[in-house]
Amino acid sequence: MAFSDIGVWLGDMVFKGFEHFTAVAAETQEKTLEKIMEKNKDCEYGKKYDFANIHSIREYQDKVPLATFEDYAPMIDRMVEKNESNIITSQKVIRYCSSSGSVGKPKLQPKTARDLWNMQCMGFAATPACANKWFKEQGIYKKLPSQMGPLLLSLNGHPLPNGMRCNGAGQIPFTYLTPILKFFTTTPKDILYPEDEENTDIPYFQLRFCLPNKKVTYLGSMVITLLTTMFEYLEENWEMVCNDIEKGTIDPSVRCPKSLREKYGHMKPNPERAAELRAEFKKGFETDVPIAKRIWPRLAWGYGMIGSTLAVYVEKLRRYVGDLPLHNMGYAASEGFMAMPVELNATDYVLLPRSLVYEFLPVDAEEGTRPLTLSEIEVGKDYEIIITNFSGLYRYRILDVVHVTGMYNNSPKVEFLYRTNMGLNLANEKTTTQMLDYVAEKLMEKYNIKFRGYSFYADSVPTVPRYVMLVDCESDLPTVKRAELEKDIDTFFRESNEKYEKYRRWGMISEPLLLRLEDHSYDAYKDSLRAQGRVLNQVKPVIVINTPERKEFFFGRLMPDSKKAWEAPTKKTEETAESK
Repeated sequence: MAFSDIGVWLGDMVFKGFEHFTAVAAETQEKTLEKIMEKNKDCEYGKKYDFANIHSIREYQDKVPLATFEDYAPMIDRMVEKNESNIITSQKVIRYCSSSGSVGKPKLQPKTARDLWNMQCMGFAATPACANKWFKEQGIYKKLPSQMGPLLLSLNGHPLPNGMRCNGAGQIPFTYLTPILKFFTTTPKDILYPEDEENTDIPYFQLRFCLPNKKVTYLGSMVITLLTTMFEYLEENWEMVCNDIEKGTIDPSVRCPKSLREKYGHMKPNPERAAELRAEFKKGFETDVPIAKRIWPRLAWGYGMIGSTLAVYVEKLRRYVGDLPLHNMGYAASEGFMAMPVELNATDYVLLPRSLVYEFLPVDAEEGTRPLTLSEIEVGKDYEIIITNFSGLYRYRILDVVHVTGMYNNSPKVEFLYRTNMGLNLANEKTTTQMLDYVAEKLMEKYNIKFRGYSFYADSVPTVPRYVMLVDCESDLPTVKRAELEKDIDTFFRESNEKYEKYRRWGMISEPLLLRLEDHSYDAYKDSLRAQGRVLNQVKPVIVINTPERKEFFFGRLMPDSKKAWEAPTKKTEETAESK
């Protein structure tokens, strides 16, 4: 039996439970809360809010307040820094997850066995089972083909003061599978756990090991952006990669530690496969049959996060993979695995009523509104989602807003829309408005300048997307070259957001662009709103340019030199795309 068959079998077991619990979703939510209260009634938090005498979701809402990470941070610091226990959970904390948090400091979320098991089942086992079910229903395959392909992941975590490990939520299911990964991925352990990730050309090594294998059946990543980046690297460097496959070498221009070069710099030459690949690449990347299917005839599907916020990357990936079915990995965060898709090529997912307890706050709700339960929300409406998990988070506002797209059995299907504190999000880096303010403040502090206003724009038109900062200055910008200012902006973003820093290293985001606006542009914007009858005391500062109207207004007021800088690279990108 192939390992993929075992994965499908395990996933089918998960699906049976999924079908049952989504059919009795409301009842399952009450029972899930009951278990959480019982397991944690004796911890500090449980005693404070009388978990022992909570027997329904309504009683829970009456007794326990809504919370954010700032409420939990001091308690989690005690757990991490002082190795204290029984604070927010009575269960044993096995490891921690990290995610984007306050400026320069990622959030740490504890994970107990039950939450880790949910992540393993829904984040890994359910994936091949979902694909197998979909392929059979579509009449494409009788069963999922044996699985072999690249895993575009970095599984490195980091140690904490209490001796535990910390990883991103998406990494954890694969870390537990490390001993068997070689049976279904072309990516060697050295690349999954890179010695020096910052100074290693990861896309090269991914390609160096998956291109020689004709039997690749899937393309895997946690975030679809990494697949797009790999193909873009291939298009620019295919001749060099083919030369190395032919000779069994590693080109001197490839960045990597000495240990990798010594281990893989003298592999068995493969001139036959190199010739096959060259022949396909020379035909170009714009053909009726996409390049991925030409170099891997057995390629069946791909997976990674492909939610609506990453649509631009999916569109770019389609250039290389065509209509290859894509599986959305699910709706997950460091707080828990919340929902999973039930078909391929879908951007929505079904909430998992046994994994967490959910509450929903209508986006237009007044302060003090009681959040709705899973059975009370309506299809077609938008809600801020609030979760309670098995690892010590209670009525926790993760600041996500979801749209209810429909129902599966009796559980809602949702699509992630945005975070309430979201600033920019080109590649799942989730830069918050607080981080944007930090960058602006650091720039003003360093150069002793003042801005009447500033805004940021996520520019996805270039081949590698970038941030654009627009400023309205009270005085002239410093005499240093714009490139130096942009370098500082990049540095401040790297300081404030670890994911931005990582994705810059991986080449998924390019260096930012700084543009100057005409004087008093923000006053002019307020005047335009006033002319439309808007009440100005209800208008917030334009920190993020996120509507066509805002883009048209502000990019229409660029100073001449900034207008030239803005139009030149955009035009170049369009010309390059047309010429390919």
